[in-house]
Amino acid sequence: MTKPDPYLETDAAGTYTAQVTRLLRDTESDNIPLLLELVEGGGINRRLLGYLFGIAVFYFDRQTGNRALTLLQRHAAEATVQQAIKLRESAAYHYDEAEYLSRYQSAEVDLFDLLLASKMCLWHRNRPGSGSNAQIAFQTLNLRQLSVDTLSPALATLNFLKFIALPAHRSFDLEAALPLLLELPLEMVSLENIRIDAFPVALFNLPRLTTLIIRKGNLRPRNPMRVPSGGPYGSPTLEKLIIEGYPLSGEEYLGPFPGLREATLLRCNLSRLDFLAESVNLERLNARYNNLEVLPEFLSACSRLRSLELSHNPFRKIELDLEQLHHLEDLEIKIQTRVPGNFRI
Repeated sequence: MTKPDPYLETDAAGTYTAQVTRLLRDTESDNIPLLLELVEGGGINRRLLGYLFGIAVFYFDRQTGNRALTLLQRHAAEATVQQAIKLRESAAYHYDEAEYLSRYQSAEVDLFDLLLASKMCLWHRNRPGSGSNAQIAFQTLNLRQLSVDTLSPALATLNFLKFIALPAHRSFDLEAALPLLLELPLEMVSLENIRIDAFPVALFNLPRLTTLIIRKGNLRPRNPMRVPSGGPYGSPTLEKLIIEGYPLSGEEYLGPFPGLREATLLRCNLSRLDFLAESVNLERLNARYNNLEVLPEFLSACSRLRSLELSHNPFRKIELDLEQLHHLEDLEIKIQTRVPGNFRI
């Protein structure tokens, strides 16, 4: 009997493995049984090992899942197999993907290969409709509880992701992750509790970006988040910008954001908001706890404004023409007075 050609095991260039990945990622057809046939006949490599792990744990048909588990037992270490069996027993109760990711650890299997397989298993089980909660869950990756410092290049294989929250700890290497993020069709990126020295302006190169969230969490930034010189760094698609607790420097290089509808800029040490001057479609602006001394004149032209919160700024001059602000519902300006230098409390 002729032994199978281990073409997948020896696929140094990754050509055949990429073809298998495309089969797995097909949302129209369930090619997972075919993938298992290819592994049986062509061998295994690290990427495919991750696919076997995910299929063994999450595939909805028990017989096909057992087939993947048998292949995993043949090619993986005993510790990896036992973890797959343990997770398989409790897979139905893993409703929180972020919590599940925080508990997974393996040096043998790339987490993002496992994730691709698990998401495709869930996709073919549910076949979610457009805009459904199941489809949004499929397109979302919450890595907040992941303790890793860097992301694997295998992240780029999840080319259907639209929403991502990155690991929320100060040691995470955001700069190294940016090239991987730019390979995805992301619409929303959330950064929290990450030490950020330079504003991640590269994210504005995402052609579909609508929401950027940067929150300090329990991190205490020692230095301002610096916007690199050489801008402008704007985005024609951005609709929602949230920055909370990160002091900014070089903000004059930000913008324009012509499509921006909501801006939350809390405790950013801002003395001016000129980078929003072309955001005439603004509906909500929250710039509390900054260093604004003059109310920006361009706000009078933002005729769609519904909410304007500017309290806790040391204003010296406030001029706001309400004539065009027909939709304004909330206006909050509590004056923060400066304490004279020779006055002690």
